[in-house]
Amino acid sequence: MEQNIYAKVVEANIALHSKMSEHYNTCEPHFRPENVAKVEANFLKAIEGMNAEKMLDLGCGTGFMINIGKKYVKEIWGVDVTKAMTDRIDKSGNAEIIVINEDTAQAPLPVNYFDVATAYSFLHHLYEITPTLHNAYNSLKEGGKLYADLDPNYYFWEGVNQLDRNGNYDFIVKREIEAVTYKDEDIEKNFGVSKEIFNHAEFGKNIQGGFRDEELIATLKSVGFTKVEFFYHWFIGQGALINDQSYTKEERFKYAEVMNETLQKALPLSKNLFKYIGFIATK
Repeated sequence: MEQNIYAKVVEANIALHSKMSEHYNTCEPHFRPENVAKVEANFLKAIEGMNAEKMLDLGCGTGFMINIGKKYVKEIWGVDVTKAMTDRIDKSGNAEIIVINEDTAQAPLPVNYFDVATAYSFLHHLYEITPTLHNAYNSLKEGGKLYADLDPNYYFWEGVNQLDRNGNYDFIVKREIEAVTYKDEDIEKNFGVSKEIFNHAEFGKNIQGGFRDEELIATLKSVGFTKVEFFYHWFIGQGALINDQSYTKEERFKYAEVMNETLQKALPLSKNLFKYIGFIATK
């Protein structure tokens, strides 16, 4: 039964992302310049102090992390099960880019080869993350880093899923109810992909409810990673704040940064207010 679900999740990802591939770079907000800049800063933090030349990108999709990484490394291997996505990777530039259409848990990768591995908005697409983490760990050099980001924070998802869709809440809460609990309706309407396929394609998010930091850290260490730096981002209401036209653009981003800094200082008490998590793990 477990093997059947595993295969169903892989097939659902191929079906969903084949359908979305043409519009993926424009419909996903992480391609916005301000987010690219934030992710690039985290990537540079991951490779700081090392002469990184070889990068592995797990769940590479249309090349979001590849576009960032190829400015800094000489060789990138991208792994993704959906050919319709990888066909859209921009291979221009000086870095050699190698694409493997395969399940990230089973992709044939060289051992002790990569300086850095990335997994952006990807781990929640897996039925079980441990096999993929093992594959990444084995492929990294000693001292290599795994940078993963934009995966769902269980504590945020849990809170939102308990709310009444018709409850008397502020707009920022109603917006999250629709985005978290009823996203499958939006995908079905706009891309013609059934709710079942969408929810299995985002198994770690929509069926398992996201990642608990303590469990994720324990899993990474059981695989062999010796150090894990964990971080939270995108607090509730941040989108509404940075798009509030009653303030100037400079004011919006300044206020959002002040709020973020305050909530970061309030961790762990504030962790249920952050939608996403990320980490840098060291081999």
